[in-house]
Amino acid sequence: MKERIREIDKEYGFNLTEDEIESIAKQAEETHELLQDLYKVDVGGVMPIMKIDKQRKS
Repeated sequence: MKERIREIDKEYGFNLTEDEIESIAKQAEETHELLQDLYKVDVGGVMPIMKIDKQRKS
């Protein structure tokens, strides 16, 4: 995770410190763990609550 953050840091020129990279990596790992159960939910056959009508102008 840290290596990917370093790549993004270099690509976008954020100039993050090592402490900031560590903090971001920790937050990303915690979020990933938190969302694991959601990744397992199969919503393939579920109708969305709200349908978007592309022909209707608001």
